[in-house]
Amino acid sequence: MARALDRVNEISAFKLARVNLSRVPVNRLATLAQYGMYSKAAALERTPEPRRTALVTAVVRNLEAQAIDDALDLFALLMATRLISPARRASEKERLSSLPTLERASRTVTRASRLLLRLLGEADAAGEALDPLLVWTMLDDVAPREAIVAAMDTVDKLVPTDDGSAEIALRKALAGRYNTVRPFLTLLGESPALAAAQGGKQVLAAVRALPALARRTASKRPLKTHEVDTALVPRTWRPAVFANPTLPEGVVDRDAYVVCVLEQRLVL
Repeated sequence: MARALDRVNEISAFKLARVNLSRVPVNRLATLAQYGMYSKAAALERTPEPRRTALVTAVVRNLEAQAIDDALDLFALLMATRLISPARRASEKERLSSLPTLERASRTVTRASRLLLRLLGEADAAGEALDPLLVWTMLDDVAPREAIVAAMDTVDKLVPTDDGSAEIALRKALAGRYNTVRPFLTLLGESPALAAAQGGKQVLAAVRALPALARRTASKRPLKTHEVDTALVPRTWRPAVFANPTLPEGVVDRDAYVVCVLEQRLVL
């Protein structure tokens, strides 16, 4: 990834992609680029002006576009194979490891609930009030009171009410992959070729700030909420970014925020 970004920066240093060629038809530029790509350097050197400048400009712009496409493809591959896939496997492994505990707790809660429903039904049919002492005595045959309460707490913990719990768990696992992206944050954030359409300027501004965050020692200078773009943090990322239990209240998880920004759609 670093080499791909180096190639983009090396070509973009000529700044030919910034030349306004809006008056030149796209197909004309493509033809010039194709002709120049298949021409030898000596032949280009002998080409009279202004055709030579036009050919070189078209070739360099084409090479820059190809380098950017390659970097974007590699970035997408990196996110998929080195971040998302391992994080998804880790998240699923953690959920699977808790399944036996959840099964035992669920069985206890189910048995207690079924008994309570049966006693309520019998009391209702007889027109009598439910005897608490009788209920507790019969529940003791299912499990001790402390075990039933513990089972209910376990179910509450392992089966969150949020329907997006799996995605939230995935983002927490993704935050742990920060070291995978750290080596190329400076190249990415400081690349002169980095640009964005109007809808992506907010993401671009956040990406530009990533190199400074990467150089920052989070333990000495904790990241605060006002120092990041909170609007870029989706709901599924918020627990990982803003509610890391290992950090003091009000401190942003720098690693989680960086990966969260990189997950947004970037346009070079």
